[in-house]
Amino acid sequence: MKTQTINFVKVRGFSLVELMVAGILGLILLGGVVSVFVGSKTSYSMQEELANVQTDGRFAITYMERIVQNSGWFGGTAGSTTAINAANTSDDGSDFDRLSTLMSDMTNTLDCNGANVASGDVISSFYVDEGSLMCQGTGGGAQPVISNVVSFQVLYGIDTTNDGVVNQYVNAGSVTDFSKVYAVKIGLLIQTPNNVVDENVVQEYTVLDRTYNFEDRRLRRAFSTTIQIPNQAYGTVRIL
Repeated sequence: MKTQTINFVKVRGFSLVELMVAGILGLILLGGVVSVFVGSKTSYSMQEELANVQTDGRFAITYMERIVQNSGWFGGTAGSTTAINAANTSDDGSDFDRLSTLMSDMTNTLDCNGANVASGDVISSFYVDEGSLMCQGTGGGAQPVISNVVSFQVLYGIDTTNDGVVNQYVNAGSVTDFSKVYAVKIGLLIQTPNNVVDENVVQEYTVLDRTYNFEDRRLRRAFSTTIQIPNQAYGTVRIL
């Protein structure tokens, strides 16, 4: 009888060192994936918050521009009233000025909040309260326009030669006759509501006649524009 020999092959598994090396390599790869994910999320959050700041800034400037350009109207006749309401306009040297515009003897006219004023003066005042740019209209209470405002500055373009042309921009406290204001400069500084960078960043911003310095993890953007008041200038040119 023929005997059959069976050969057994010895199979060797992974050693403890090999398993540890494989585990470490896996952790390194996982750490890289997590790092990329966290970096992408941080970058996305920063871009999103900056985009919101840009949107808010452009909206606020456009919003106030429309109100200021329409000021100085008097019952359908341009140039018969003062465009800037001096009683509610102020500049106390703080981070927040107050701008108030006026349209006189109007009928069924909307104020800055969209409230209808059946008759009389239409006053729209802009100021900052607890970080929010507010609008106080004749037809109703104050409403927020945007939030996260760090500074709101206003300069007034005055005519010193009585020719209807702006010669100088000054603070409200330096204006002696608001009927000579034919333009305003508006400046806003808006910040992100949250920290968006990993470490403190030194930043410097100029908002019209004021300069601000920060060292923190928030980001900010400054916005400014010059708004002409055609109704106010028209009265002077017409008289000339």
